[in-house]
This record gives sequence, structure tokens and C-alpha cells, in this order.
Amino acid sequence: MKKIACLMMMSAALAGCATNVSKRNPVPEDARRNAFGHEVPAGAPLDAQRIVSSQHPGVHRSMAATPWRVAHFRPNLNLPEMIDADVLNDTLTDEKAATLNRRLARSEAVLVTMPRLTLLPCDEGCVGNSDYDKMAKRFMDAYNDMARSSAVATRGEMKVKVRWFRKKSLLEGVNPLSLGQQAFGIEFPIEGNMLTLSASAFGDKAKLEDCVDSVALKFKAGVIFPLSLGLRNYYTLTLDPHYDPRAMERVNATLASPVRGLQSMLGQTDYSSRVEPITQANNALLPAIDGIKAGEGINVGQGKLFDSF
Repeated sequence: MKKIACLMMMSAALAGCATNVSKRNPVPEDARRNAFGHEVPAGAPLDAQRIVSSQHPGVHRSMAATPWRVAHFRPNLNLPEMIDADVLNDTLTDEKAATLNRRLARSEAVLVTMPRLTLLPCDEGCVGNSDYDKMAKRFMDAYNDMARSSAVATRGEMKVKVRWFRKKSLLEGVNPLSLGQQAFGIEFPIEGNMLTLSASAFGDKAKLEDCVDSVALKFKAGVIFPLSLGLRNYYTLTLDPHYDPRAMERVNATLASPVRGLQSMLGQTDYSSRVEPITQANNALLPAIDGIKAGEGINVGQGKLFDSF
């Protein structure tokens, strides 16, 4: 396949595994005016814009059997994007594939754009907390690792807020029988709702660093990566009526209720990842990266918990 080398470079970059390079390439001129084949007006996303999907036929062709997996958005420059249409559409000629791979090897080509990330602190217990500052830096470093490759350029911005930050107290840390939790979670608007991605753990082996790393991976692999291909994020996708959960997800869903009941009996907080309606309290995170407003996406009622995440 002509595009395999390119997609491998992209995957490595998004996973934060690319070799560190000093050269930074600018966003190509066309990618400063267009997103997924659509012209982007000044100030986008705008309410007046139509909600559309990628104009690249390769995206729709690969999802022909599951078109509900294709992302819909108001075109704007905050969206992460695989900007080489030939790679997406599998229309690379032998000559262009060879040229592109040579340019990638010389750190001269940009394949992917990603937004600059602004991480807002939680409402209580974050500002002025040195432990929080360390974990916030850890999360941002994990995100920014995606741009270590010269094949990735930053374009636009995205705001994310820390919803949960909990580090075990000193007494909880020295007590091997403590049920005190370590927890980290972020929230942001997408598909017309608020998505929270989180991780928590308890016990003497629980590390807050592991929670932060888990959330960073969920965000990179489950949100940024699929969006860059013109696909829906993995989490709200699982709420679509067409989605067929795997056997393990069914097991998780069956066990989730009694596990949450046990947590409540033990006085623990339910830090499950979840999706909820957007409220006025979330205004600082708007506009959403996909430009979708409250109520324009899937109806989640009062909110839904993710049993598997």
C-alpha cells in the first residue's frame, strides 16, 4: 500500500513515539483556509455555518458499511486533520508516494495538524497546588509529544478543563489498607455534549501518574486521532443506536452497577468517564472543537456513564 509508510508516521506521531526533532514546519497554506475539503470562513466556527462531514471520498468509502462513524462538524481550523487528501483517499501515485516519503525522511512534510491545547484548572484544589501543577504538566507533555514529529503542525486551539484532581493524603498514602482514591479527569464539549474522560485507582500501589497517563492516552487515541481522519470520537460513538458493543463491554455493563454500589458503600466517589448536556457552567470551554452547539448532537438525557472507560 502506498500510504502505509505515511500512516505509520502519523500514528507514531499521534502516539507520542516519534523521534524528537528540532525542525518545525509551518501549516501549509491550503490548510490555513480549508478543513476536510471545506472552505473555512473567518471566525469559524460560526452558527451560520452548515454542519457537514469530510469531503474526502476515501473517508466515506472506508466507512461505507458504517456511515454513522463519520464525524459531522462546522468546518474550522481548530479541528485536527490529516491534510494530505491522496493519503486519505488512497490515490497516491508511485511517484508522489516516493517523493512524500523522502520529504518525511528529511522532516520537510506536514501530514497532520493538531490544535494548541489550553488546560484549565479544576474549580477547587488545583490553583496553587504544586502536586496539581506536576500532573497538569505531565498531561500537557503527553499531548505535546504528538507534535514532536515535523510531520505534525499546530493549527487552531482547543480548551480542556480538569474536572477531577484527587491525590491521596499523606495518611492515606502510608496506610496500605486505605480506600482513598487517586483520580484525574478532563472535560470538553464535543458532538453537542460535554465529554469527561477520567481514570481513578485506590490501594497502596495506585499512582496518580498512571491516572494522568491513562486519560492522556484516551484523549489522544480516542478523540484527536479519529477526528484527524474525519471520524467520530470513540466514546460518544459507543452511544450511537447502531453501535454493537463487544462481548467484554457487555460484561463491564453488567458488573458496573454492583461495583458502583460497592464504591458508594465504601464512601468512594464514582469517577467514571461520562457524557452530559452542556450547561452555562461550561461556557469557558466553548466553542467546541467541532463547532457543534448544545442540543445539536446525540440526546444523552441527564447524562450517561461509560462502564468500560
